[in-house]
Amino acid sequence: MSATNTVQSMPGIGANYLTSTGSSSSSAPSSSLNQQDFLTLFTAQLQNQDPTNPMQSYELASQLAQFTTVEQLTQATSQLNGIEQYSGAINNGEMASLVGKTVTAQDSTINVASGSLSNNLNYTLSTPSTVTYTIQNSAGTTVYSGSLGSQASGTYTLPWTGKDASGNTVSDGAYTCTVTATPTNGSSAAAAVQTTIKGQVYSCNLNGNPPTYLLNSANGITIPVSSVCGVSSN
Repeated sequence: MSATNTVQSMPGIGANYLTSTGSSSSSAPSSSLNQQDFLTLFTAQLQNQDPTNPMQSYELASQLAQFTTVEQLTQATSQLNGIEQYSGAINNGEMASLVGKTVTAQDSTINVASGSLSNNLNYTLSTPSTVTYTIQNSAGTTVYSGSLGSQASGTYTLPWTGKDASGNTVSDGAYTCTVTATPTNGSSAAAAVQTTIKGQVYSCNLNGNPPTYLLNSANGITIPVSSVCGVSSN
């Protein structure tokens, strides 16, 4: 004799099951199971199992172990979410704490305001090299290019004064500088050089992706927080 309300063995208790009235569950299966879902399915399976072929003890133990695992994973997820929020609050506080301080950032932007440079740009040579550089506006047009000749290894400040190739002062705005160094040891391969800028943090935007700092003024240079490589007190 077979029961009319039977349920197939459910290794993960994730299949549809029959209710106590013999009809299949009408709700669409969820993409994930929580503790209550798991317990509901497990209880329904016990109520509707074939009395002539009941669940074996090892099957019961296995599914109870799965229930325990689901419970522990739910708790772990909740705790991790709390840790993530706490860490985010700490990071935001640390980033905001730099407002008003002077930072050094890996960047290649020079800002021109009222006809004058708002910041200097430094570059570092790891080996003696012949150095050239180009200045481009926000549209990507080269407004100036120059040669600095042979220089020893060390850190230098770019001597650009904010003028174009004709000697005219460029328009206000942000300009990108590319410094290229060719080693004087006989190698003909030129390489771009890492450049840095320095400025006072005027404000920070924690809602951006990535979060950014605004340097020097409301019309200053915007840099990613991750580009900061040094901090100093004013």
